[in-house]
Amino acid sequence: MAHKTIHVNPAKCIGCLNCELACASRDWGSYFPAGSKINVVFFRDGGQAPVSCFQCDDAPCLRVCRTGALSRNEATGVISSDPEKCIGCRTCVFVCPFGNIAYSKPGRRVEKCDQCQGAPRCAAICPSGALSYVEEEGQIKSRRRAYAESLKEAFKEA
Repeated sequence: MAHKTIHVNPAKCIGCLNCELACASRDWGSYFPAGSKINVVFFRDGGQAPVSCFQCDDAPCLRVCRTGALSRNEATGVISSDPEKCIGCRTCVFVCPFGNIAYSKPGRRVEKCDQCQGAPRCAAICPSGALSYVEEEGQIKSRRRAYAESLKEAFKEA
């Protein structure tokens, strides 16, 4: 069974930060950027892209968590954190190869995307379609099709 995941299309991102606002307001009740589990990265060339947890199959964060604060829901594939079990050691933060886990000092907890337990606010609020919540299988097919289209265009010019 394919799991659903947040699909990012950086070419559509307009840098509005609505995804960060929606995410932060879910857990904090107000706009608290440091508490957002998704962050828009701005590039020097003017581009931008929203980035959050990739929910890795062989997740280093999950392997190093000794208190059970991080766990994977086998039905959805999503790794979430339990603030009651987190001791603030930040080991998961250090081992994430993508920097997609953060420790919030005010919340005294690990901040990690859990895809809003199946209803990601970031995707729902994205006005440009840069974020969508899709079946992983469909996402792979979509990427394959986009790559094939780029090859088609490249060979057309050759």
